Amino acid sequence: MRHRFNTVLLVALIVCALGVITSQHLARKLYSELEKEQKFTHQLEVEFGKLQLEQSTWAAHSLIERAATERLSMHTPDPREVQVVQAGAASRSR
Repeated sequence: MRHRFNTVLLVALIVCALGVITSQHLARKLYSELEKEQKFTHQLEVEFGKLQLEQSTWAAHSLIERAATERLSMHTPDPREVQVVQAGAASRSR
């Protein structure tokens, strides 16, 4: 009877040990995935910041363009009115 009880306890001990090992492995795996997701979240936050900066830059450009059009009555010149000046030409004429 005592031998059978010891066998049952040994089996229970082995099952518990395997359960602990399995849960530790799962916890480590989940922690590793959590770190990967946190790194990805950080990358997305950095990209979002860059996009916000780009958006504010474009918004400022459109504000300047709108102010030039409305307040100063400026307009984009006709392509026939545009004259291209080369940088080297100005220094050669001196």
